[in-house]
Parts: sequence; C-alpha cells; structure tokens
Amino acid sequence: MRTIFKTNFSFLFPYLIFIVFGGFLLFADSKVNIHLAFNSFHNPFFDTFFFYMTYLGDGTMALLIVIMLLAVKYRYALIVGASNIIASLITQILKQTLFSDVVRPKKYFEGIHDLYLVPGVDNLLYYSFPSGHATCAFALYFSLSLIVKSNTLKLLFFIIALLVGYSRIYLSQHFFGDIYAGSLIGVGTTILVYLAIQKNQSDRLELSLITSF
Repeated sequence: MRTIFKTNFSFLFPYLIFIVFGGFLLFADSKVNIHLAFNSFHNPFFDTFFFYMTYLGDGTMALLIVIMLLAVKYRYALIVGASNIIASLITQILKQTLFSDVVRPKKYFEGIHDLYLVPGVDNLLYYSFPSGHATCAFALYFSLSLIVKSNTLKLLFFIIALLVGYSRIYLSQHFFGDIYAGSLIGVGTTILVYLAIQKNQSDRLELSLITSF
C-alpha cells in the first residue's frame, strides 16, 4: 500500500484532499443544501462541457480503453477491465438492494424546488446512490494511473475523474454524496484488484495481442 501511494502520489494526494474536504462538507450540511448550492452555478459553456464530459465515465469508454490496452499488455488490460467490472458490480448491487429507494435530484425536488436542468439531458429519477459514473470514472482513471509512470498523466487522470464526478452533479443526475461514495468504491476496488493481479507473475500477462503472434 505504501508503494502504491508513493508511486501514485500525483493522483492519490489530491484525491485524499477531495475525500477530507468532501467528508467535511457532507458532515456539515445536508445533501439538499449542497445540491442547491452546486445547482446555482451554470452557464451555456459548462452546460455543453459537462454534457460531454460525463461520457468519459461510462462503460463504453472503459471498454474502448481495455480494447486498446490489449494491444499494449494483457496485464494492463486486466487491471483496468477487472477494476471497472468489479467496482461497477458492487455499485449496481448496492443500488438495487440497500439503496433502491434513494431517488435522484429531479425526483427528490419534484414539487419542492425548480432545479436548473441542462437542456437535452434525460434526467433519471431512481437508483441514485452510489453513482455508477463516478465509480467507473475513478476505477478507470485510477487504474490507468497505476500503469503509467508520468506524474503529469497521473494528475491529469485525477482531474478527469473528478470532472466526470462533478458532471453528474452539474447535470442533476446525482447528489454529491452519490459521487463521493462512488469514488471510494472505484478507488478502493482498484487498489485490491491491482494488488491481486500484481501477485500473478505469469509471463503471458506481459504479452499483448501484437506480441502473441
């Protein structure tokens, strides 16, 4: 664990800042007030920006990256693929069982407050907690951080994951707490998957679709 933090300081240090301040925010105020505060900031540029940014955290993006990594090294593709699949399964199970009654912002504020909703966005109503996009984004971009050496790229991956998470709040698809929990699932699962796969010293994992032939 110490090695993971040391070699991924550029991702994990800002992430820990997010966790600390995010936790304080959740403790200090209600999810209603937090969401309304976020919802008060919007403009046409960010409407467009976050409309597209949110797609960087869906399963299709993860699948495309895994396919590309198969041409680089099987180990990398396995780390990214397994992290996303397992983290996403955990989130979906939680959504469908323990938190099946947690509604999304549009439904929650129905008849209470008129939220600003980004034009063209199909706002979902149910299964809000945890956020699947935030889970996928943090699992995807943290797993990529684990396999690259550039600190600049590691920091960039954190920024992308955070922006994807914020896009879900900006679009009123999720509350802040949904994003916070999704990020924890994504990062925590990825660490466990990475440690498990790194124990496997099979030479085949060092091959790729290109070097296998």
